[in-house]
Amino acid sequence: MSTALSKGTIVLATYRIDEIFEGGMGVVYRARHLAWGIDLAIKHPRKDFLVAKRDQDGFEQECNLWSQIGLHPYVATCFYTRNIEETPCAFAEFVDGGSLRDWIVSRRLYTGEMDSALARMIGVSVQTAWGLARAHEGRLLHCDMKPGNVLMTADGTAKVTDFGLAKLLESGVALASGSTKAYASPEQARGEPVTKATDVWSWAATVFEMFTGGIRWVIGQAVGAALAEFGEKGAKAVGVPPMPSPVFDLLTRCLRWKPEERPESFSEIGDELLEIYENLFDEPCDAQKPDLDIIASDSLNNRAVSLLDLGRDADAVALLEQALVNDPQHPEATFNLALIRQMRGEPVESWLTQNLRVVAEVEPGNPVPYKLLGLFYARTAREGQADALFAAAKERAWTDVEAAEMDRLRTTANSQQTAFVLAKPRSGADFYADASRFRRLLDKTERALAEKRLEDAERYARMAGDIQGFGRHPQLRRALTQLRT
Repeated sequence: MSTALSKGTIVLATYRIDEIFEGGMGVVYRARHLAWGIDLAIKHPRKDFLVAKRDQDGFEQECNLWSQIGLHPYVATCFYTRNIEETPCAFAEFVDGGSLRDWIVSRRLYTGEMDSALARMIGVSVQTAWGLARAHEGRLLHCDMKPGNVLMTADGTAKVTDFGLAKLLESGVALASGSTKAYASPEQARGEPVTKATDVWSWAATVFEMFTGGIRWVIGQAVGAALAEFGEKGAKAVGVPPMPSPVFDLLTRCLRWKPEERPESFSEIGDELLEIYENLFDEPCDAQKPDLDIIASDSLNNRAVSLLDLGRDADAVALLEQALVNDPQHPEATFNLALIRQMRGEPVESWLTQNLRVVAEVEPGNPVPYKLLGLFYARTAREGQADALFAAAKERAWTDVEAAEMDRLRTTANSQQTAFVLAKPRSGADFYADASRFRRLLDKTERALAEKRLEDAERYARMAGDIQGFGRHPQLRRALTQLRT
């Protein structure tokens, strides 16, 4: 199959094609978003795959459902669909480590000592459970969970992707075909209405495959029997860690024939796996359940920036305003809304600078407010102030890559054009470490408040607020309000 676009092509004046991957359903391009400064995966289906208008409409609807999940450390973000050469394409987060299927086949999943490999496998199991839990919380069923639909970052974080058959929970639709046969639940194979339990079955088949080192069954309905035989014979693949008995027990429950007898939710499954991990390794798993309060406004800003790309300014403004209801000083949403209003001729400088200075005071080590103010001043041709703010941002940059990004932004910023800022998901390990410390300090704050130890409460609250990205957390704001009153 020949590709429609060649490497180096600039598409829609926005995306530069950097790599091309061909597959059975079409082509995936790794493309650089020239305004956002990040890599995207553009999924370009084969034209014969979307022949009828209803096929195109269905593809766009499925991608829209996927995009509504929002930012999540364990879900690959879908930004939007957009036509290229009259074909709707999905524009999604590019994940650089290949699929879980690739990691199983290449044996990358099993590198290192057996305990290290087992910890990695259980971590992936937990991460995919949290990703599917988020989809279900958004009333979305995946309907095609399998190792090929789990993407891995280079550092081993798993992200659920390709909600190509996704359905709303309320739809009660039957899926007689379309799902991958080896992972389909019994009710799915029979064409009966799908439920959360359908994803539980396919997820269990995915986890089981990690322990077998490859598919050892032909159809999804046989996975439960294959697991039972695996348990009876004590079989294991060469070079693959043996399955701990608590994991075997969990998968057995997930693969019960009747959907109502499986675990009720992925939150329940994730919590059980965290306990299994801690019992096995005597330490907590990095893949804790994300605190969605922290990324709620990021998600709204993310969707708003995506809509701006599509020219839907009014919808974008509504999302940015909602982000600022949730988090009144969210820096990216503040900047983006100010930029839109400025383009309309509205006075915004005082409001923007006040909000970003509040962020700088609450999170003194955060480079973002300095970077955004620098972009604003560069846009309004105040070079001296912009230079000082970019220097302050660079001093606070968390990594050398971020410091280099400050230099790039300063070089490219000008009074005519400033790119909108895209909030990006954090890595699972970073999120866990920061979220755990924040939660401990907030608990101490609330206990001290209850016991009227106000000096201790203020000290703990300040420490919690110093953690990057957590200084504006709603619960911390409530605690600070109590302290002030």
